[in-house]
Amino acid sequence: MAAYLSLLLAFVVGAALCTATRREARSWLVSCAVVPAVVLVSEFVLPYSGGGASMWPIALAFGGFMGALAGGAGVLLASWFHNKRA
Repeated sequence: MAAYLSLLLAFVVGAALCTATRREARSWLVSCAVVPAVVLVSEFVLPYSGGGASMWPIALAFGGFMGALAGGAGVLLASWFHNKRA
């Protein structure tokens, strides 16, 4: 569930920053950091809640890619709405 919420958060951060600042590249770069930050916080800050091997490097790679896609979608949607209104 936290993975879906972090992807939604990356989308919202990308869209909100693009709406507020109108800088697409910077908004996308900031939104790309959301999912890796969530993965690293859940791995190193929160207490361990499972057995077996930790798969955080794989989650970081795939989650970072999916977070970049979600943030990019948020930025594209916000810039599309802004261009449609203008």
